[in-house]
Amino acid sequence: MLEIILDEFHYSTLWNGGILIYIGFIFIIYFLLLPQDKKYPIWKQVTFVLGMLAVFAALGSPINVIARIKFSYHILQLVLLLLVAPPLIIIGFKTEIFERARRIKILDKVFEFLTKPVVGFLIFFILFYSYHIASVFNFARLDLYINYFFMLALLIAGILLWMPIISSKFLNAKKKRTFTILTILFFVPYSLILLLNKESLYLVYTDVELFMQSLAVCMPNIREVPPEFAAALLPFNPTEEQMQGGIMLLISQLVLFGIALFVAPKYSEEN
Repeated sequence: MLEIILDEFHYSTLWNGGILIYIGFIFIIYFLLLPQDKKYPIWKQVTFVLGMLAVFAALGSPINVIARIKFSYHILQLVLLLLVAPPLIIIGFKTEIFERARRIKILDKVFEFLTKPVVGFLIFFILFYSYHIASVFNFARLDLYINYFFMLALLIAGILLWMPIISSKFLNAKKKRTFTILTILFFVPYSLILLLNKESLYLVYTDVELFMQSLAVCMPNIREVPPEFAAALLPFNPTEEQMQGGIMLLISQLVLFGIALFVAPKYSEEN
């Protein structure tokens, strides 16, 4: 069914050229402009590329369109954007540019504040749960720029959340494990809300008019499509999609943060 639906969308709708161009610029800056040691490991550069590809998969691939039809794919977006991309970007990023920037007193104070573990933790979860309040989520999904603003903000917040886990500059091994466990625990409530709620939380997946407006963000011509066609795009049970999303989020964060719980302290010591 999903393949039939996607056949109705133009190639340029499924693959976002704008996101691809932005990521292309990031690669140009990363490989050609950022200062680096001549012996900078190739594996770290590959890691950074994989992180940015995860961002593109979340925001610029068909996953972004499918996420407006199936809620479970929105959770897949979050997994890629918040749990996969940030640690890869942090591991692969060339930090020398930040060391130079921190020579400027004001920037040093800003970096020092934002990279405090408690600050990154609070920013991330306040933003994460605020975005998923039903009224906020429904509103954001109906506007292209507001939705991308939230997604970009969540990505940056995700990087701030992962920095104390990956880097050795903020927490010792014991505190790193405690921080990781707290992060796991704070993800659990939203997973349980999705799993246990017997009704769909978000109208953009159940209301035909709002559903059409949400898709119109990716496909402007959809406003010309009869409502019957839009209704036909809703063959997926929204409550089941919510449950699947809750299971996906719960398992993904347990697995990825579980790996980080044991691997990150050792990686920090070695680097």
